[in-house]
Amino acid sequence: MIARHFLSDLNPHTLWPAALTGAAKGLDASHPIPDSVWAGCQRAALEVEDIVKSGRIVYGINTGFGRFAECAVDPVQLAELQRNLVLSHAAGVGEETEREVVMAMWLLRLRTLLRGHSGVTVETIQRLMRILQAGILGCVPVRGSVGASGDLAPGAHSALAMMGIGPCTYLDEAGKVQRGDAGEVLGRAGLAAVVLGPKEGLAMINGTHYTTALAIKLWNQTCRLLRVANLTSAISMEATGGTGTVLEPTVLRTHHRETERAGADIRHWLTNSTAHHDARESGRFAQAPYCLRCAPQVHGAVLRELRVAYDTLHGEMDAIGDNPLLFPEEGLVASCGNFHAIYPARVCDSLAAVLANLAVIAERRINMLMDTRLSGLPMFLVPDGGLNSGFMMAHVSAAALASEAKIHAMPASVDSIPTNCDREDHVSMGPGAALKALRVADLVQKVLAIELMSGMQALEMRGGREIPLHLRSVRDTVREQVPFLAKDAVLSPMIAACDALLNDGPIIQEQEAAAFVTAPLPER
Repeated sequence: MIARHFLSDLNPHTLWPAALTGAAKGLDASHPIPDSVWAGCQRAALEVEDIVKSGRIVYGINTGFGRFAECAVDPVQLAELQRNLVLSHAAGVGEETEREVVMAMWLLRLRTLLRGHSGVTVETIQRLMRILQAGILGCVPVRGSVGASGDLAPGAHSALAMMGIGPCTYLDEAGKVQRGDAGEVLGRAGLAAVVLGPKEGLAMINGTHYTTALAIKLWNQTCRLLRVANLTSAISMEATGGTGTVLEPTVLRTHHRETERAGADIRHWLTNSTAHHDARESGRFAQAPYCLRCAPQVHGAVLRELRVAYDTLHGEMDAIGDNPLLFPEEGLVASCGNFHAIYPARVCDSLAAVLANLAVIAERRINMLMDTRLSGLPMFLVPDGGLNSGFMMAHVSAAALASEAKIHAMPASVDSIPTNCDREDHVSMGPGAALKALRVADLVQKVLAIELMSGMQALEMRGGREIPLHLRSVRDTVREQVPFLAKDAVLSPMIAACDALLNDGPIIQEQEAAAFVTAPLPER
């Protein structure tokens, strides 16, 4: 995800998407929660207690859930009611969610609980934090939520471990992830399982924390892939001499500020290059193909979407995704729809679309590298063509990947399917949007890996011109894993090696990429 260490300050106004992390090594307790935050939680918990004592019927506290909202529950059964809620809603299917996403879910959930409108006791919140600080997390299947009424199934699975039920993951003394029974692992750690009070089970599962955690993961990956695309497009420009005046600051300033920022980043990689003169002098083309000439504009549009998404995700993190909400000072318990994940769902759909654009334009650059008429290089980037096919099929793979990315770019949030006997009649499909978009991100990275591999081959085939300084270190990093292709060889391991290099480091780091996206745009 974006950073390497979990922020421990859960104050709702201090954590931004660029600070949510993926280390999944637990919460740091060195920054205590302010007393004023605990006081707000206590007031809401006392309000729940007063409702129970008075016998007043309030949804989620002493009633059933969903279509059972009109069913009152005996006060002596309220603890069983909350436990049954978590047990019954743990109905997810599929492979397990990554640990860092589960930890991010809990970080987001704690932020909501600490706002003082959920009615969860201070004791329960502190017990949750102690379990998380110990690195104990529930096993959460990836599918089973439609992203409304909260991410109920993922939330329930994550809550089970806190209750000492079912499987969990934890870190051993060597820092390696292990699996075990949650009750046994808690016992060995000297930690007590959470015993749910009135409304507490509902408060743990009723929010957008799963969709939002996935959306933030996607945001991080998209930031990194944009920087990677800027790099690989620079390599393709350098290899073909196709920059022309595309990256001139005077030109870039006539377009969107995001175009200017993206173009400047591409230009950075080409510092001291003289390659842009070669194409015009050789007569290969009077103007560069759009895959080069329009790269700043296309990549700039991705930057625009990332900046909009950042604001949306921060708003979602700052929102209180629970229902009902308690306002003790006003004496109000309010039913609402804050659990609806339409905002992060839209982020995922928007990022999936712009990611697909990155794949499509990169595939065109790869095609250009293969074509001697445009590149000025040997056909398919291999000596002795005919006997050797070179990178011919690497381009075909890129075309297949880009086409699949386009298929997955169809927005999920335009769909809805009623659930709970039509009580929950409009849903966001947020988790589906996120999982689909993360698939697009993986496909895009593989396309860019092929462009990186092909571009490096092209750079080294063009002859005597020196490689620009900033590209030399990239060349050296690639060549440690992938050799120059002098004759035909199996390409899949080479593509996989470049794909691995494009993960978080060593070429582009997510934290640095996030800072690039969130930094102020050029002033005019």
